[in-house]
Formats: sequence, C-alpha cells, structure tokens
Amino acid sequence: MYPGMKFSALSLLSFSLLPALPLAAQTVAQPAASLVAAPATHCLLVPLDPALRAARASRIVEAAVVSSQGERAPNGRLYTRHRLRVFRQLKGPADSVLTVFTEGGTLGLRREQLTNTLQLAVGEQGLFFLEPAAATTGWQVYGSQQGFIRYDLADLSAAEPFRRYPTLDEAVEVLATATAAPRVVQANPALAAARQQLSRPLAARPQAVVISGLSPSSLTAGTGAVLTITGSGFGSRRGTGGSVEFRNADDGGSTFTKANDDDYLSWTDTQIQVRVPALSASGSPAGSGPVRVTPDGAGQPPVQSPQTVTVVFAATNVRDTKTGQRAVPAHRDQNGTGGLTFRFEPGFATNSAAAAAWGRALNTWRCQTGINWELGPPRTKTGVADDGENSVGFDAGGALPAGVLGRTTSYYEGCYRPDGTVAFFVHEIDTQFSEAASFQFGPAAPVSPQLDFESVAVHELGHAQQLSHLIRPTAIMHYAIARGQRSRELSPLSDVAGGRYVLRARSFRPDVCGLPAMLPAPLTSQQATAGSAGIEVSWTTRDECYLKSFLLERARLDSTAGWQLVTKVAAGAPAGQYRALDPDPLPGLSYYRLRAERPDGSFDAARPLLVSRDAAAQTGLTVFPNPFSNTEPALRLQYGAGTAAGSLTVLFYDAVGRYIYGRRLDYTPGLNLLNLTPPSLRAGLYLLRWTDSNGPQGTTRLAVE
Repeated sequence: MYPGMKFSALSLLSFSLLPALPLAAQTVAQPAASLVAAPATHCLLVPLDPALRAARASRIVEAAVVSSQGERAPNGRLYTRHRLRVFRQLKGPADSVLTVFTEGGTLGLRREQLTNTLQLAVGEQGLFFLEPAAATTGWQVYGSQQGFIRYDLADLSAAEPFRRYPTLDEAVEVLATATAAPRVVQANPALAAARQQLSRPLAARPQAVVISGLSPSSLTAGTGAVLTITGSGFGSRRGTGGSVEFRNADDGGSTFTKANDDDYLSWTDTQIQVRVPALSASGSPAGSGPVRVTPDGAGQPPVQSPQTVTVVFAATNVRDTKTGQRAVPAHRDQNGTGGLTFRFEPGFATNSAAAAAWGRALNTWRCQTGINWELGPPRTKTGVADDGENSVGFDAGGALPAGVLGRTTSYYEGCYRPDGTVAFFVHEIDTQFSEAASFQFGPAAPVSPQLDFESVAVHELGHAQQLSHLIRPTAIMHYAIARGQRSRELSPLSDVAGGRYVLRARSFRPDVCGLPAMLPAPLTSQQATAGSAGIEVSWTTRDECYLKSFLLERARLDSTAGWQLVTKVAAGAPAGQYRALDPDPLPGLSYYRLRAERPDGSFDAARPLLVSRDAAAQTGLTVFPNPFSNTEPALRLQYGAGTAAGSLTVLFYDAVGRYIYGRRLDYTPGLNLLNLTPPSLRAGLYLLRWTDSNGPQGTTRLAVE
C-alpha cells in the first residue's frame, strides 16, 4: 500500500507469532511450513488478537458462500446478503445454513464499494467469525476482513490479512483453546475432493505444467492489458477447470486470486493469453509476483511460474451484475466548477492539524494528476451516508469495524450506452478515520507506534482517485504501511500514471451517462460564444499548479480527429481569468477545446465545446438533415442548453396529431449535438415536441422524404 515498506523489527501484534517473511519471499517463494504474520498495517487494518476475535464472535463456522445478492438495508446503505452452507460448527448453535451480510454491494446500476472491507465471492469457503448484524436481521463478520480465514483448496492452505496457515488444520488449531471441538454439520465435498487430489502419489498425477515465460514482464491491471504465458502442458483448451491466478494485491500476495472467465482470450497447450484484472473473480486486484496455472481436468495440480510480473498500477473496475461487464468508473463535473467538492465533518474540521494534513494530501493528487478536487465549507451532518455530500470525518462512536483505522467509500452509478456496453461514474466519496488511532498529523515525521496521517490520507485519496492496491513498495498504492513510516510522495510510474489513466481515458471524456465530464484541474469553467468579431472562448482557473500553458484548438463538426491550433496562452493570467478570440471561425457548427499543457510535456484535454458562427443557432432545438430520409443512419439534433446538464424528451407526431415515437436523450451544459434513430417514417410532415427536464419546451417541424 505504501512506498518504503520496512520489514525489520516493527511489530503491531499483541500476541506472539513467528517473524514475517520479507516482501520478496511473500511474493515469490512457496509458503513456509509454519504460521507467518506480517508486521505492518494493510491499508489501515491493524491485527486483531486471535483470542479476542474468537471471544467476541457469537458463532464460528466452517462454511462456503453459495449465493450473494445486493440489497438496501433499513439505514439506506447497500449491503450484500450471502447464503452460507455450514460444514462444521466451532462455536455457537449448529445450523446448516446462515445468512451473512457484508457492507457494500450492487443493486441494479448502483454500487457502494468500501476499502479495507470484506468482500465474498460465491464458491469461497473458510472459517467465519460471526456476530449479530447491526443494520439488519442476520449475521455480520466480526472484524470485517479479519473475521474470515479464506481456504485455498488448490494447496489446502488458508490465509487472512495478517497470517498465512500452510495447512487448514493449523488454521483450526489456532482456535483450539477458545472453542469446543469442531462439530460436523454436513459433508464438504469440495474440500474432500481437494484432499483426495493432493494425496495422490506424484507418479499417478497428470504430466506437470511447465511455465517458460511471462510477457510482458511489466504491465497494468484493470486496463485490458494482456499477459502471455508460454510453456507446455496447459491442455488444448481451458475447459471448466483451467485457471490463471495472480498474487492478491490486497494482502500483499499471501494468497492468489483468479482471473475472470471473460479475461481469457486464448488457451492452447503451449500458450495462454489473459487480461490482468483489477477486479478478479474474488474481487481483489492482481498484484506483482509469480502467476499460477491450473490445467483443466481432475487431478491437475496448480503450477507456479518461476518468473514474476510487475503490476505498475491497477485502475479500479466496477462490475455490472446484470451483464457481467466491468468498467473503469469516470469522475464527473458534479459541483459545476469542474469536479467534486469534499467537506469536513465538524469534529474533523476542528482538528486543524488533521485538516491541514488532509488538504496537503488533496493538493498532492490535484497538482500531479490533474484531478479536479476542491475543499468546501464544513458539513453540519456526521457519519457516512449516500446523501450527496463527499464527507471526511472521524468515526465518533466507534462506527468502524474492529481492527479498521479508516476506509473510503465510493458510490457508483451506471448506465448502458446505445451499443449495450456499460458505463459507471463516481457519484459520491466518503472517507472516515478512527478517532482512537495513534496518528501523527504532521507536518513533523511520525515515530513508532504512530501512523503518519498525511501518508494515510494520500493513500485513501488514491482509492478515491479510483486506483486499487499494488504490491509495489515504491508506490503510494502499495498495500501496507509500517508504523513510523512517512510516505507522502506519489510514484510517477505508478500513482501518477494510474491516476492520469483514469482521468484521460474516462473522466475527461464526455460520453458517460450524459453528465458533464470533469475538467482538468486547475480549470473551473469554460465557455464559447459567437459574436461579430468571431468565436470567443473564455475560461477560469483556481489555485494553478503544475501548469505551463493552454492550447486552444478547433475542429470541424464530425472531424474531431483533425484539431487545428488557434492560439497558445501562457499560464498565470490575473485572477485566473482567460479569454481568446478566433477571428476567422469555421463555417457552421464546429468544436473548440482547451488543452492544459503540463511541465513534463503532457496534455490534458477538456471536454469539447460545440459552437456555431450563428449566435441564434445556439438556443432551442434544430434538427438536420431536414428533410430527413430513412436511408440516413441517424437524425442529428442540435440543442442549446443552459448551464446545467439534463435530459431532453423528444416526441414524434404526424401531421394529424397521432403519436408515433418518443425518446429521452441526456445532454450536457451548452450547445449539444445529439443522435436519434427514429423508426421507419413515411414521407410527409412531422412535429417534434420536445421538453427539457430543466424547463424549456417547444415544437420543431421535420419533413421526411
């Protein structure tokens, strides 16, 4: 999670465990034949005492997840309901089936995702430490991520965030003094089959897989990057049992995480091509280290590669549960000044050192990636809620799970494009920190056992930027931090590159669910107007940093690949007020765009502005071609909106007033060019009655030939 990880004599554990493996051993070597613990926090998790965990849990069961379903709890938050099939009962009454809730989940095209919080996938099994659910009727996992010891049936090992158990028996033995002898509730066929497979003599097993190469050796996760695995013995097809697994970046590689079914591009006996996921089948990002290949067929053991891959950044993905599609979420212009506004809760605002440290962390991301964030006035409410306010606060009253010192909640909304692909955007972000944690708020450096608050804030804002964990000690998004460690600087190759990918590939582009794209910081507004002297483009900025100049460019309608430079304007205009004139604009409709030039020579392009030389054409609804032919691919609608985004409802009526067709189209502020494909229309005259969700309405004539 953080750069500069130190694995020396630091210890956060209140109980005796064997020394931690160094990072290289965690990510490359085979598990040792003993219990192993890591002496660092995992993204604001601190180790729970196993005896305390066992005592606090009302029930402890060995179980498998057989179904999962998102739902909204009475408190308005999204949760995921899981049905567990219980195999053994270690504490509490015996039940064959239990219902367990985890925080966060998906309902339709809405999702809540929390860092440092347990996610479960159907088919996973292990030991669950349960307590009555706080928000609904049922059970929740005590300690969230630390209340589940996950089994790996491929090698019959088990792991939790801070400990790895080379055998399943050792995982159960840790509970021996705190619980009664395990009671069998029902058979566990998957575990029995795994035991039988691994008990077979080596000579009786199928020919072993040989992995001879991984290419490329360095790549990204969640971006569609493809890893090619070469070797032999993979089998002629993947089938139902073949898999590729990566090191799990959420736990530093203590466990493996499988690629999704749709990540596989090809599978032959000598070569596999697979996308590197940031949202794997179990919900975790792929991390740096060796990969593991399991061929299809009974009795086929997994084989770990001698080579390693390096994942330099992981772009967060959101999954649509209806279609299974995954997408990198975009940031939108939600505050009308280019992006998103955070607000401190009252208790946080009064802690001036914490507020200053968090503000420095925000400026770190804003100035180096161009994300358009700002800090607004303090809010009057407290607590995490989907309420339209992006909050930063402490957990007054101990709202965080045991062992969690802080976490970030990202709220997503989505929509389907006309081609059926899904898009998601960030609707809200809330961050909460433990008020009981031993933080050094700075600017002084921390000393053990303190955690450096600014380092923590920079990391959590990386999650808000929509980056996932890495196994990369030089990066802010590295999965762990040690007490006394100071890590406040972004890695150019990982954190900055990943943040810019999310922004340039998604957030600065205008095609997500009809909402206006985020403007690259430090832009706060832009406008293009037609006048007698030509087209004037004006724009404003706030708190300029990491900015060299602005390039104003134009392009013909439907030819945005051919941008022409109009003028270049140096940064540093008084009060952030800029104006530029194109005295000889292109005829008819055209696009203008601003590109912010950075000192490193890169550019961030703002959303294009559609403008016409005819000022009167920038209001109301105009359709073309008019007359329209059914042979045309689409009807184009030019609509001049106000300063807010909205939707336009267009209804078709024939000449005698009979309703023919209707469609709702989302638009962004200013002049819009929208596409509409009506049904086949007979030749004649039609009326298009349009209504803007922001108030305006009118009627436009359309001739069809």
